[in-house]
Amino acid sequence: MKDKEIIYGSFFVFYYKKQIDPQYAFVAPKNVARKATDRNKLRRKGYNAIRLLNVPSGAGLFFYKKSGVNATSQDIKTDISFLLKKANFIK
Repeated sequence: MKDKEIIYGSFFVFYYKKQIDPQYAFVAPKNVARKATDRNKLRRKGYNAIRLLNVPSGAGLFFYKKSGVNATSQDIKTDISFLLKKANFIK
């Protein structure tokens, strides 16, 4: 991710770059959720949300912010959609 760009959302910091194949990852740091089970739950919410959006291309890392801990799945999906539209990956 040397040639990355950054966008800030409500629940995420999104590092991305243009690429043909879609590759996305979600990171929940320890300062956001102390327990590993809570971090895994946050990552699963992110992966489920991006799976429903059917993103055709691009690569990116979604880093959770502390505000994302109490977010609902619908809020997370909305924020991911906003970030992907801002990066021009979806319309």
